Amino acid sequence: MTPKQHAIAMLKFTRSNGLQMLNGFPEAKYTWQSCPTDNHVLWVLGHLAATDAWMAGVVGAKGASAPESWQAIFGMGSKPVGDAKKYPPLAEVKKAFEENRAAILNWLEGARDADLAQSLQEKTGGFASDPIDAALKLGWHDGWH
Repeated sequence: MTPKQHAIAMLKFTRSNGLQMLNGFPEAKYTWQSCPTDNHVLWVLGHLAATDAWMAGVVGAKGASAPESWQAIFGMGSKPVGDAKKYPPLAEVKKAFEENRAAILNWLEGARDADLAQSLQEKTGGFASDPIDAALKLGWHDGWH
């Protein structure tokens, strides 16, 4: 397995596992928190969608987006709240969650060696050294949340 194939497999595996955990989970509970500091499902979906949109922009993947307003509610340092009215509609968040990961995967699957060799160190503030590293860390990020 090449590093590119490994990164693609990791992104698909972690996303599939996360989605399986939501099978049968009632949508009315997507903002439930056992305590006020817990991440809830809606926040995690929006956070992962926003992170994928950010990384898609960094590598030049087309078809990923997240409204600027999402930074305050889903971005790094945001705090989940249990009031569903504070968030965009669940269908909108789920759509971005799916489309943004698909955009990353489409870009990665079509990426040439030169695309994969680009340094992302500066563009990501040290988060990722290159697109393969970024993809593996996005997969890790899914599992983390």
